[in-house]
Amino acid sequence: MAAAITDSDPKRARSSVPTILVAEDEESVRSMIALVLRSRGYRTILCADGREAVSQLEAGVHVDAVLMDIRMPRLGGIELVTFIRQQPELASLPVVAMSAYNDQRQEREVLSAGADAFLAKPFTVNDLSDALEALLGPRKPRA
Repeated sequence: MAAAITDSDPKRARSSVPTILVAEDEESVRSMIALVLRSRGYRTILCADGREAVSQLEAGVHVDAVLMDIRMPRLGGIELVTFIRQQPELASLPVVAMSAYNDQRQEREVLSAGADAFLAKPFTVNDLSDALEALLGPRKPRA
């Protein structure tokens, strides 16, 4: 298992810069999301699947929100959001689910499991920003 890639030390004290844990199995999508989030003023922790995300969360890494794919190997998004909601210290953590399989049944399933928002792939930079800002408040893009 590859270690999660971070652009900061997420175990240090909380800062004014929100940290987003991104769980996405497609490396190119994960990298593009990280680039967009960083340009919008967020820190990122990148995980290749839900199992890596759980490992980061269990290790006590501070995150302000989770952005996750629904269909991932080893541990999918439904299982990841279920895990998050069952942990008292994480239960209120904002979770945005995303999927290339845009069907209403899957959207209902992930929202009923506890996700706060759903993004159908492909989504725009503005769609992603709007979803996170709705949960975390507005961010100023980096210059």
